[in-house]
Amino acid sequence: MSLTTLSLGFAPVAALFLLSAWVGTGRRLKLAGALAAVAEALVLTLLAALWFASLGAGGWWLVFGLVGALAAGAERAARWARTRAEGRRELAGFALGLSRYLLAGALLAWCLG
Repeated sequence: MSLTTLSLGFAPVAALFLLSAWVGTGRRLKLAGALAAVAEALVLTLLAALWFASLGAGGWWLVFGLVGALAAGAERAARWARTRAEGRRELAGFALGLSRYLLAGALLAWCLG
Protein backbone atom coordinates (compact mmCIF):
# COMPACT_ATOMS: atom_id res chain seq x y z
CA MET A 1 0.00 0.00 0.00
CA SER A 2 1.48 3.32 -1.04
CA LEU A 3 1.95 6.38 1.11
CA THR A 4 -0.42 8.28 -1.19
CA THR A 5 -3.17 5.74 -0.58
CA LEU A 6 -2.58 5.89 3.17
CA SER A 7 -2.68 9.69 3.08
CA LEU A 8 -5.93 9.66 1.11
CA GLY A 9 -7.41 7.33 3.72
CA PHE A 10 -6.00 9.23 6.68
CA ALA A 11 -7.22 12.71 5.65
CA PRO A 12 -11.00 12.12 5.88
CA VAL A 13 -10.64 10.08 9.08
CA ALA A 14 -8.56 12.82 10.70
CA ALA A 15 -11.17 15.37 9.64
CA LEU A 16 -13.94 13.17 11.07
CA PHE A 17 -12.11 12.76 14.39
CA LEU A 18 -11.32 16.48 14.64
CA LEU A 19 -14.96 17.32 13.90
CA SER A 20 -16.25 14.84 16.47
CA ALA A 21 -13.79 16.15 19.08
CA TRP A 22 -14.94 19.69 18.39
CA VAL A 23 -18.62 18.71 18.61
CA GLY A 24 -17.95 16.67 21.74
CA THR A 25 -16.37 19.58 23.60
CA GLY A 26 -18.73 22.27 22.35
CA ARG A 27 -15.96 24.83 22.17
CA ARG A 28 -12.63 25.46 20.45
CA LEU A 29 -10.24 22.56 20.46
CA LYS A 30 -6.98 23.05 22.24
CA LEU A 31 -3.78 21.89 20.57
CA ALA A 32 -3.46 18.81 22.79
CA GLY A 33 -6.99 17.68 21.94
CA ALA A 34 -6.43 18.20 18.24
CA LEU A 35 -3.14 16.30 18.32
CA ALA A 36 -4.78 13.44 20.20
CA ALA A 37 -7.57 13.22 17.61
CA VAL A 38 -5.07 13.24 14.73
CA ALA A 39 -2.90 10.60 16.43
CA GLU A 40 -5.96 8.42 17.01
CA ALA A 41 -6.89 8.77 13.33
CA LEU A 42 -3.36 7.82 12.31
CA VAL A 43 -3.36 4.68 14.45
CA LEU A 44 -6.76 3.66 13.11
CA THR A 45 -5.58 4.26 9.53
CA LEU A 46 -2.54 2.05 10.10
CA LEU A 47 -4.77 -0.66 11.59
CA ALA A 48 -7.01 -0.40 8.53
CA ALA A 49 -4.02 -0.64 6.20
CA LEU A 50 -2.92 -3.81 7.97
CA TRP A 51 -6.43 -5.24 7.80
CA PHE A 52 -7.12 -4.45 4.16
CA ALA A 53 -3.62 -5.27 2.87
CA SER A 54 -3.05 -8.59 4.60
CA LEU A 55 -5.85 -10.04 6.66
CA GLY A 56 -8.89 -9.46 4.50
CA ALA A 57 -11.43 -7.05 3.16
CA GLY A 58 -14.56 -8.68 4.57
CA GLY A 59 -15.89 -8.04 8.02
CA TRP A 60 -14.48 -4.53 8.34
CA TRP A 61 -17.60 -3.44 10.22
CA LEU A 62 -16.94 -6.08 12.89
CA VAL A 63 -13.28 -5.10 13.31
CA PHE A 64 -14.01 -1.38 13.55
CA GLY A 65 -17.10 -2.00 15.69
CA LEU A 66 -15.06 -3.96 18.22
CA VAL A 67 -12.22 -1.42 18.24
CA GLY A 68 -14.79 1.38 18.58
CA ALA A 69 -16.55 -0.37 21.45
CA LEU A 70 -13.24 -0.88 23.19
CA ALA A 71 -12.14 2.73 22.75
CA ALA A 72 -15.50 4.35 23.44
CA GLY A 73 -16.39 2.11 26.36
CA ALA A 74 -13.15 1.94 28.29
CA GLU A 75 -13.29 5.31 30.02
CA ARG A 76 -17.08 5.59 30.05
CA ALA A 77 -17.59 2.31 31.91
CA ALA A 78 -15.90 3.64 35.04
CA ARG A 79 -17.96 6.85 35.06
CA TRP A 80 -21.16 4.97 34.27
CA ALA A 81 -20.64 2.67 37.25
CA ARG A 82 -20.21 5.62 39.63
CA THR A 83 -23.56 7.33 39.22
CA ARG A 84 -26.77 6.08 37.71
CA ALA A 85 -27.93 9.60 36.87
CA GLU A 86 -25.13 10.01 34.35
CA GLY A 87 -25.83 6.61 32.82
CA ARG A 88 -27.96 7.86 29.94
CA ARG A 89 -25.47 10.55 29.04
CA GLU A 90 -22.60 8.07 29.14
CA LEU A 91 -24.59 5.62 27.02
CA ALA A 92 -25.21 8.34 24.45
CA GLY A 93 -21.50 9.19 24.48
CA PHE A 94 -20.66 5.52 24.01
CA ALA A 95 -23.02 5.29 21.03
CA LEU A 96 -21.44 8.42 19.52
CA GLY A 97 -17.93 7.02 20.00
CA LEU A 98 -18.88 3.67 18.51
CA SER A 99 -20.57 5.27 15.50
CA ARG A 100 -17.48 7.44 14.98
CA TYR A 101 -15.31 4.33 14.65
CA LEU A 102 -17.82 2.60 12.37
CA LEU A 103 -17.98 5.66 10.11
CA ALA A 104 -14.19 5.86 10.08
CA GLY A 105 -14.05 2.16 9.17
CA ALA A 106 -16.47 2.75 6.31
CA LEU A 107 -14.34 5.63 5.04
CA LEU A 108 -11.18 3.54 5.27
CA ALA A 109 -12.87 0.55 3.61
CA TRP A 110 -13.83 2.83 0.76
CA CYS A 111 -10.39 4.49 0.49
CA LEU A 112 -8.08 1.53 1.24
CA GLY A 113 -10.19 -1.55 0.56
